[in-house]
Amino acid sequence: MLKWILAGAVCVSVVAGDDGCHGFSDKNACLSPHGSISCVWCKSAAVPPSTCFEEDEASQLPAGVFECTRKETPPANHNCHFYNTEASCLENKEGDEPCYWCKSAAVPSMCYNETEAKQLPSAVFQCDKKQTSLVFDEDILDLGEIGAVVEKIKPMASLNHGCHFYNTKDSCLHNTEGGEPCYWCQSAAVPSTCYNETEAKQLPAAVFQCDKGDLDSINWALTEMPSEDSLKNLYTLWKRKYHATQSWTVDFNGVGFRTFRENAKLVASHNAQKRSYTLELNAFADTPWDEFKRYYLGANSPQNCSATHNSRLNVANGDVPEAMDWRQWGAVSPVKDQGKCGSCWTFSTTGCLESHNLIAHGKKILLSEQNLIDCAQAFDNHGCNGGLPSHAFEYVKFNGGLDTGASYPYHAKDEACKFSSSSIGVKVFDVVNITSKDENQLRAAVGTVGPVSVAFQVAEDFRLYKDGVYDSTVCKSGEQDVNHAVLAVGYNTTENGTKYWIVKNSWSAKWGMEGFFNIARDKNMCGLADCASYPIV
Repeated sequence: MLKWILAGAVCVSVVAGDDGCHGFSDKNACLSPHGSISCVWCKSAAVPPSTCFEEDEASQLPAGVFECTRKETPPANHNCHFYNTEASCLENKEGDEPCYWCKSAAVPSMCYNETEAKQLPSAVFQCDKKQTSLVFDEDILDLGEIGAVVEKIKPMASLNHGCHFYNTKDSCLHNTEGGEPCYWCQSAAVPSTCYNETEAKQLPAAVFQCDKGDLDSINWALTEMPSEDSLKNLYTLWKRKYHATQSWTVDFNGVGFRTFRENAKLVASHNAQKRSYTLELNAFADTPWDEFKRYYLGANSPQNCSATHNSRLNVANGDVPEAMDWRQWGAVSPVKDQGKCGSCWTFSTTGCLESHNLIAHGKKILLSEQNLIDCAQAFDNHGCNGGLPSHAFEYVKFNGGLDTGASYPYHAKDEACKFSSSSIGVKVFDVVNITSKDENQLRAAVGTVGPVSVAFQVAEDFRLYKDGVYDSTVCKSGEQDVNHAVLAVGYNTTENGTKYWIVKNSWSAKWGMEGFFNIARDKNMCGLADCASYPIV
């Protein structure tokens, strides 16, 4: 058949041996596969109606007159990832391998080649090859079980949902599922996703690169109470974190777990209120309160604070800086750990002496807490059962000095006095006792002289402090109520105007803010200004 098409001044002759593509009168039929023949649908405003041509005919038509549509074909070097629908995926191949359409509740469905598809764990992916389900020998979890877990995922906080809930790397690595850390897994083939440990370990390393959240990245600052099963898993992780160097077992019927549960309720309830400070399940989370007081506060030996004001401190308010942090001046020694001994008063004392020795004489010398535990009883101190820094300063003054920590190491228990005058690291010439409850005088001392030893009452929630400005509604502020000695090393004001003290503790650098805490200022919070003193060295 000879066919002439007149288009304006253009006359084009196209020839076909038989009807071929010309036999198709609609676009879909034209563009459907026809064996070795490739058909093109061409339309023109000048020459209606639209017509189906063979490829060699269509190539002769002037582009300025005809608009031709060809069947979409991928580039010659395409792979299975090119196909974004199940139908197109299952109809094609990559090389000699068929393409597989793989579905997952965790990530969008995707087209893979056979090698990739067979590496994907059936616990996470269901793959089809021309409607044939793939079932691999290494199946570990039932797909229905995974689906059921995913169905339960809700937009809630904390530990009552699975790892799939978290859609950023940071949130993923800071959470757990069923006691297992979450993994952030990345792949060039699919979007990055958060998996639990069981799933992540099944993902093929050739396709996925997974990062694991460690125990330090787990969110211990709960904002809601976990389920009982999740709480048990969390307790197991907590044991791994805080007892890694010891042999330990998990007893879910023991006092430790019962205490952990109660503290989890306390932490979650407090943090949900979004107050000025945050609590967390730290190293003390399974220690009963009575036991904690006995070991860490010296509660068996209440102390009466000295409220005698020494006239050495006479600073005008205008000379006191608005903010001070002696850490920024390098004048605060490292945070130490008193252990299970109510010797906080000795650490407050040595910390204060170490700072003033450096400020006054440029000497960086760590001093002996054990010297004070063993030798200062005559000054109304009681070793591991409590004491006061002001009394300890008086002992050092009377004794002619305090030994260095290197010469008289800390053992966290009461022992016989072994003081040696040949190992003295500092001497005290006088003691300044700041007027009880006078925070202006306390600020002047901290701001112009150096860190000041203070004592206050530790309420039950304080041991679980994480960060923020501690502002308790339950602690007492009387001189007779103080049960813990610490070191005020600075003060400042938050952006919203909250004034606070910066305080060094002695429960290790893993507690609180690297061993420090902030506490509300100008309200004698928990009696912090009741027993303030510092030495003249």
